Amino acid sequence: GVTDIFGIVGSAYMDALDIFPPAGIRFISVAHEQNAAHMADGYSRATNRHGVCVGQNGPGITNFVTAIAAAYWAHSPVVAITPETGSAGMGLGGFQETDQMPIFSKITRFQAHVSRPDRIAELTHRAFTIAAAERGPVQINIPRDHFYGEFDATITPAQKVERGPGGAESLNEAARVLAEAKFPVILVGGGVVMAGGRDEAQQLAEYLQAPVVTSYLHNDAFPASHPLMCGPLGYQGSKTAMRVIAQADAVLALGSRLGPFGTLPQYGIEYWPEGAQVVQVDSDHRMLGLVRDVAVGVHGDARAAAIEILARLRGMGDAVRCRSTGEARQAELEARRQEWESELDQLSSGGGTPIPPRRALREMEKAMPPDAMVATDIGNCLLYTSPSP
Repeated sequence: GVTDIFGIVGSAYMDALDIFPPAGIRFISVAHEQNAAHMADGYSRATNRHGVCVGQNGPGITNFVTAIAAAYWAHSPVVAITPETGSAGMGLGGFQETDQMPIFSKITRFQAHVSRPDRIAELTHRAFTIAAAERGPVQINIPRDHFYGEFDATITPAQKVERGPGGAESLNEAARVLAEAKFPVILVGGGVVMAGGRDEAQQLAEYLQAPVVTSYLHNDAFPASHPLMCGPLGYQGSKTAMRVIAQADAVLALGSRLGPFGTLPQYGIEYWPEGAQVVQVDSDHRMLGLVRDVAVGVHGDARAAAIEILARLRGMGDAVRCRSTGEARQAELEARRQEWESELDQLSSGGGTPIPPRRALREMEKAMPPDAMVATDIGNCLLYTSPSP
């Protein structure tokens, strides 16, 4: 199913490029291999598909490292194809020889070394399956001489690993915690986007009338224009979100690993509700309770878990306490939102030069059409403005 591959043409796999056009693959050449891996990561995040990159053996492959590390923590299914020194000359200091497997061992979900040409199809299939199933980058390491020759192979269709909602016991406990809460808050993360679960998260929030905050850099996990939306937590995030979640007695972290950048204090506000019961839903069981202690860990798909939790809550009827206090929470949310908007206006007001970054971004926010997208470099510019509809 691959239609695009990012990389730089090198002698290690140059002849293999001839089969790309008949296979329906567009090769996108870049100026630096790091760009190729970053583009594969961005492509994966934008499309929710595999992003593929390839480079020249040795220094071309070592240039992948930074971007593959970024993809690892972003849970992006990036496939890094890494041509290697020829099999007959390994260990002899041949052309651009580097031991390429250890370099990626801590930042990939799976590594495959092709020991003979007729295993390329098998190991490639395995790598693509694991990248999608475990949500992370993988490496296919191929000695450059294995790109040549003929052999028979079966090209197996892509294997889709279906995720369930989680165990019945943990889902029951999650519903109970939310049903007993007076001020529940839903924290949605990248797992909601990856699972295609925005609508299901919205339905759950509307049933509970629970304010919604997003994890760091995942503003797209919930509609910005929705009346329950408070904005992002974490670095340069929304004070509305921080002040609202600080009042929570229960937090449903849906598809979020609760990473440090999205839970540490900001603006001098210690907003994480240490006394709240936290329910965390994540498809990677290693993330459950890793950063923050949780009362309930649900090992499941964010979309499927949201459906099951909502079904259980609906079955509880009047036992879901927070449904009778939704108006009060909405009033509190609106007050906090207006407070933050007024603060942003004050921070971005005034004239003269140089123009403060907050003012520049605030003016752009006002001037741009609703469907505009803004790309910013990393640093203090990031997330200065609150999300607009």
